[in-house]
Amino acid sequence: MNTLLKLKLLRGSSHREKIVRRHLRDVSDCVNLPDSYLLKNCGVNRIVFHRILLILEPVVPKTQRSNGIPFPLKVLLTLSFLASGSHQKSVGKDFYVNISQKSVSRVIKIIVEGLNFVLDKWVVFPSSSLQREQIKDGFYKKYHFPETIGCLDGTYVEIVCPRDDEEAFYDKKCQYSIHAQIMCDAGMVITAVCCRFGGASSNAYIWSKMNIRPFIEHVSKQGETGWIIANNKYPQLPWLMTPIPHVPQGTPESQYNHFHARTKSCINRCIAKLKGRWQCLHKRPLHYSPHRAAKIINACAVLHNLCIKGGLDTEPYVETDVPMMNEAIELPEDNMNDLYIGMEVRRQLAERIYYSL
Repeated sequence: MNTLLKLKLLRGSSHREKIVRRHLRDVSDCVNLPDSYLLKNCGVNRIVFHRILLILEPVVPKTQRSNGIPFPLKVLLTLSFLASGSHQKSVGKDFYVNISQKSVSRVIKIIVEGLNFVLDKWVVFPSSSLQREQIKDGFYKKYHFPETIGCLDGTYVEIVCPRDDEEAFYDKKCQYSIHAQIMCDAGMVITAVCCRFGGASSNAYIWSKMNIRPFIEHVSKQGETGWIIANNKYPQLPWLMTPIPHVPQGTPESQYNHFHARTKSCINRCIAKLKGRWQCLHKRPLHYSPHRAAKIINACAVLHNLCIKGGLDTEPYVETDVPMMNEAIELPEDNMNDLYIGMEVRRQLAERIYYSL
């Protein structure tokens, strides 16, 4: 008798939960949620949330079912997943978005695809000389490093073991990951992102395959002075400035390294803000294929830029790296000339910085 009573109670609670879920889905006014809730659970305030809705509404397919999940709720749900780094099931049980795990999965896929559709509009490297001059001014005012058009570095985003080519994703931390390359300006706005390679690929190799690289090289060879700031895991080139190893104190080279490190801190803080706000990128492995995981990283880059331009700040994520020897950087024979020219450009730049103080 007790068993039958328990079964009836369980069925009754399940039925009531379905009614509550349907009711919440119909009446939740997610467009006007308070900033306190949005910032805590979704990483954005109301202004940025409304801007995301305006950007995605034209590109996200409309719901055909009369009782389907409303578009604002889909965006809210995806933001909650990306910001919390939680499992889909726990996100679906949130008070404001009480939805099943299968629906959560479908919604996240739709919104992430929408964010990738607008990636080229919101993660943009400056194409005109005027735009690049503005970025150079921004870096010089903040860090006193001349002619800088961007800072570059890589970061690992852990994923589950992929079905195919797992050795390409096994990184130096003994985990499977996407090795994302990120470039930013002085305001920590992301200007380029590349998530096409696994954790086994080096920074230098991925840089050589990035879509933005030929453009930067072409601009440099056309006579425009400008370079990217990066660490010594990248090759020294006329358009890519790296630290000078083993220099004595008080020399132009040591002064160059000092200002180089200050400028390089910009991309470190940019990545910290990116992962600090969108905790799905570091809290636990992404349980997706490398292709889907890369799209999630791209989506977070778009959202990061929207938050930066919206004036939102966040607690930084501290990147922990494995101590290692300097990576051996191999250059093809036809690039050796660029290496020697780059070293001479760097020497002249060090003297320019030293004597301008």
